[in-house]
Amino acid sequence: MSNPLHRLLRQKEKWDFVKGDLTETAQEFKNPARGWYRIYTYMANQSPDFSHVVWGEDCPDTMALIIINIGAYKECAIEPGALDNIRSVLAFFAQKQFDIILRVTYDHEGKALEREPFFFKQVQEHMYQIAPMVKEFSDNIFVYQGMLVGNWGEMHTSRFLDPLKLKELWGILQTKGSDEVFYAVRKPAQWRMLHPDCCCKKQFDCDRMGLFDDAILGSESHLGTFGTVGKSSAGWEDLWAREDELAFEEMLCRKVPNGGEAIYGELYAKPEEQATISSVMRSMHITYLNRDYDKKVLNLWKQWKCTEQGPWMGKSFFDYVGNHLGYRFLVKDVDVKLTSRKERMFEVSITIENVGFANLYQETELFFEWVYGNGERYLKKLDFDLRSINSGTASVVRFKIPASDCELYLFARRKKDSRKIIFANRIVGKSRIKLGEICNVKLN
Repeated sequence: MSNPLHRLLRQKEKWDFVKGDLTETAQEFKNPARGWYRIYTYMANQSPDFSHVVWGEDCPDTMALIIINIGAYKECAIEPGALDNIRSVLAFFAQKQFDIILRVTYDHEGKALEREPFFFKQVQEHMYQIAPMVKEFSDNIFVYQGMLVGNWGEMHTSRFLDPLKLKELWGILQTKGSDEVFYAVRKPAQWRMLHPDCCCKKQFDCDRMGLFDDAILGSESHLGTFGTVGKSSAGWEDLWAREDELAFEEMLCRKVPNGGEAIYGELYAKPEEQATISSVMRSMHITYLNRDYDKKVLNLWKQWKCTEQGPWMGKSFFDYVGNHLGYRFLVKDVDVKLTSRKERMFEVSITIENVGFANLYQETELFFEWVYGNGERYLKKLDFDLRSINSGTASVVRFKIPASDCELYLFARRKKDSRKIIFANRIVGKSRIKLGEICNVKLN
């Protein structure tokens, strides 16, 4: 009932919103599917030993690169016992809640020409055996790297790198593998080789294939990852000049992940190169990096004092890089407005920026929580996809809640397993950000 007394009382209401502390923190968070990783290598023909694996609450990593060496089967199919060994490895790391980067290869010592099969038919047979296992562990494998061949499985120094053979192997992965897993090839030129129909497109949202680069910063060309001829003069499947390749990766890797290893290179060995290094990482949209290699460059980063402003001033450049691998969401602002006195609803606007090097690539759920003074809690799942916030950009989430005194909170989680995604603001408890408080001030 709306009578003159009610209208008078409403006119004497005043709603105040006190914004929470949205300061960015330099704290490291164990967010899923991003960050530093360690390499663990296993021989398919041997029972796996997990005694050296670093895991648990004290382990800062959420990712692990698992290398499976199948070189013992260069002349025959992978035997059932070896396939069971591979399953045991993947099951162990899945049970320890790692997001797995998987690479299956004939060689992990730089001797692929000696250890790969002589006939391509054998490589195909092995891919037919491996691809269903990728599907079996699709909930746990974040990225499958490579196509079995090359030194260290890095798709170089092999007899099986011509376009027809790589397309055959990629076709097996597409049909027998999983469409929930991301895949990666070693060079942008190899990606273009496998996607000839994308040459005239302005966006490359073709499938789930991304890149991995195990020579980041090793030289101007990332040790041969890039070429010297500009895109305008080169063919679609050729190596392009550095500037063109970085522009290509910047566009491609908005939808698919990129990662690998940083290598010592004299061009980037001085602390004044921090801005350039950060720019390269951001252009490539680097999501994950090896925390153990190359020690020479990583130790330099640990010695350098970060020149970035905010919470990073005085921290090590290593810490800055690590905290910006992948996505990093920061609530920049919150605004609360009474839509109308008659409707008695608040419109909440939350500005979220992705300050990380890369995007989020897996589906998440974003929740808003408001808590009344009597302890009642209400939860609202927001119709917003955090994957839509590109690296270096911000978006505004808007929605309505009933007008009342309350505290406002925000949190997110990965959809498939409900793992928390921590924002870069100061948090309350283990995962929530306090956005602020709404107070009803009575006027005399």
